[in-house]
Amino acid sequence: MQRIFLMLMVFCASFIYSQNVEGSIISKDKKPVSYAEIILKKEQRKFSAISDERGFYKIQLKEDGEYSVEIIEDGESVFSGLIKVKGNSTQNFEIKKPEVSEKKIEGVVITGKKKIIERKVDRLVFNVENSVASQGLDAVEALAKTPMLRTTDKSISIAGKSGIAVMVNDRILNISGEELINYLKNLRSDDIQKIEVITTPPAKYEAQGKSGLINIILKKNTSLGWNVSLQSSLKNFYWNVPTVSQRYGVTLNYQGKKLSATASFTDGNFYWRGRGYEYSSGIDSYWNTDNFFFSNFRNKSTDWKLEYKLSDKSTIGGSYNYFFANPLETVKNVSSIKDEAGERGFTSDAVALNHRNNHYATLFYDVKIDSLGSKLSISGNLISNNANADDYYNTYTDQVAATYINPINKYRIYSGQADLEKNFKKIKTESGVKFTKIKNDSYFNYYDVIDGNQIINPGQSNNFFYDENNYAAYISGNYEISEKWSAKAGLRYEFTELTGISPNENLTTKSHYGKFFPTAYVSYKPNENNAFSLNYSKRINRPSFRDLNPFRYISSAYEYSTGNPYLRPSFTDNVEFSYVLKNNFTVTAFHNYSKNDWDRLQRIDNGMKYTIIYNFYNQNQTGVSLSYNYTKKSWLESNIFLNAYYVTSKTFVDDVVAMPGSYGSDYNFDNTFFLNKSKTFSFMLGAWGNIPYKEGNTAFRGVTSVYSGLKLNLMDKKLMINLLMNDVLNTERELGTEFYQNFNTAYYYKGISRNLSLSVTYKFGNNDVKGATKELKFDEQNRAK
Repeated sequence: MQRIFLMLMVFCASFIYSQNVEGSIISKDKKPVSYAEIILKKEQRKFSAISDERGFYKIQLKEDGEYSVEIIEDGESVFSGLIKVKGNSTQNFEIKKPEVSEKKIEGVVITGKKKIIERKVDRLVFNVENSVASQGLDAVEALAKTPMLRTTDKSISIAGKSGIAVMVNDRILNISGEELINYLKNLRSDDIQKIEVITTPPAKYEAQGKSGLINIILKKNTSLGWNVSLQSSLKNFYWNVPTVSQRYGVTLNYQGKKLSATASFTDGNFYWRGRGYEYSSGIDSYWNTDNFFFSNFRNKSTDWKLEYKLSDKSTIGGSYNYFFANPLETVKNVSSIKDEAGERGFTSDAVALNHRNNHYATLFYDVKIDSLGSKLSISGNLISNNANADDYYNTYTDQVAATYINPINKYRIYSGQADLEKNFKKIKTESGVKFTKIKNDSYFNYYDVIDGNQIINPGQSNNFFYDENNYAAYISGNYEISEKWSAKAGLRYEFTELTGISPNENLTTKSHYGKFFPTAYVSYKPNENNAFSLNYSKRINRPSFRDLNPFRYISSAYEYSTGNPYLRPSFTDNVEFSYVLKNNFTVTAFHNYSKNDWDRLQRIDNGMKYTIIYNFYNQNQTGVSLSYNYTKKSWLESNIFLNAYYVTSKTFVDDVVAMPGSYGSDYNFDNTFFLNKSKTFSFMLGAWGNIPYKEGNTAFRGVTSVYSGLKLNLMDKKLMINLLMNDVLNTERELGTEFYQNFNTAYYYKGISRNLSLSVTYKFGNNDVKGATKELKFDEQNRAK
């Protein structure tokens, strides 16, 4: 690590001795012009800076000469000219402020300068391009600075809610988990215009999921040409783990007058180690197990996107993504048992070699149908997954029970949809239809290993065939009542029919259900500094394929987990009232009611311990969230988020004990300290966590995590270097207790959360080219765990 720091110091030193141009930008009335972008160009080279609150700027140049100057404020060019530079010099500029204008955005009137935070009728908007601290980052880091969001190296969530989906340019990404994080790490915050947090999604979007949506809006292509981005990251783990994870990637973007294209490739190798326990204790009985985990997640992926303008009104395009992974996972368990049969113990171990091949393909056609921005969008999607594994299990008592399991999973998801946006003078309408077909075939081949020979065990083997058809239609309207009032309402209907067949269990499950999902929004903005909104939505949370599959996932000769073919979806009603003050302070009061929620339940019966997924509780949650974006100091930008709530749960399964009412709270504090006037060198310090809370039949312990790092932008933001320490105090872990009538289960899990990561991104070519940016809607991927 010392070598890395020395290399960085030597590299940075080469940029110290250069010409500096600095000065002030003021208006005609002699007032400083804050947060204006000043750009100096010479030949093909471009240098830029953003003025601080005093209107001061500073730009480093590599050589003397004549430079063209352009000053941009609020997206408009307010000054252009030429200057001559010889050595360090001072250049002050006086500009004419543009006329204040009004721009109506979904019923909310925004006057003058666009702020960092805006409240629209159905979403909260974080304008990334107006946040200095959010420049020079990847998309994951930019999301971490967005109010109401929490991001880690493994997941993204809206604080206080679980099960979110991420969109780019209104199109849901068809990837999740590590794939999603890797994709977003390849996306630069400099290419992001804004991030929308939609906690109560309108009827246009899928009703699936208990939580909301995150929509990343990219800047429009403004230049022709190409660029290449090279990414590399290394992560060094602590906690006695001598391994280093790494990820490499390359992205090529091309923008022509009609054709836009993007191609990317990534290669990763991620190591993970953890330990934990589950201690189940009852009256004069217990079942205690200590767990040790290790995994090596090796993966490769490639992504291709093409867009072609057939005319000024129509565009056609598509994308293809291939993802391959062959993770290696090992587990060792040590168990001790006491029950009516007496005291005993056993150990078990497992080695799993997995192979996953995923293909994603999309096609779309967009056409504008009038001068008011109305358009028709037609798209089709396909996911193809083939996965199999070689799993070896051994259970040690006074004898050794060895098994070999070959699970094979194949699923296909097809969908097609049409969306129509029809705009009128004061009303914007949206309508559409969608059909989705899901086909999942799972084969669970179980072998007893006797004297080194693998002998099929028909009683433990199982196959599961699942078919699901979803039909959906929606309509919504957004009406501007006046300059201060706007309203939006919508209705979505979804009908589902499904069939699950388990030949070994001689079990066929058929079901169908239909449901309306209404949404409603009202917003009021009496003036520029105040905005109010009231929202309502209804959501559905469907189970994943694995949760529905009744065959057993073995962990030892005495322990297994199983799905539930009778599992039903849960439904959630959400109500929110929000107030935004001066576009940087937001208060949101909320209430949500979830019916028929599910989670895992543990059972101990006849010397076996197993886990099953079950619908077993309803839940009410009421709370308030606060977010504040602080930018009053030129050397500091802070984002503060606090979410506090009260939750009650009611169970309807006899052997489960419902938790009493409980208070809970989530928080996130993110700070960026700028160490130079040009704001290209900064120090990051933040923390996130939650206090203890109770939900369903589980009491969760609290957690706090602190992170810190350095960020360096060089060569007009073409070179980005980030050094980040996650979980500085090594406090991240999962800890809680599940309560049942006959026993309680305390669980603990601790992974290698404290790590030091170094990431370097270099981009050459035309920095303004974005390539093909359209992402197709494909929501069903989140269910295919």
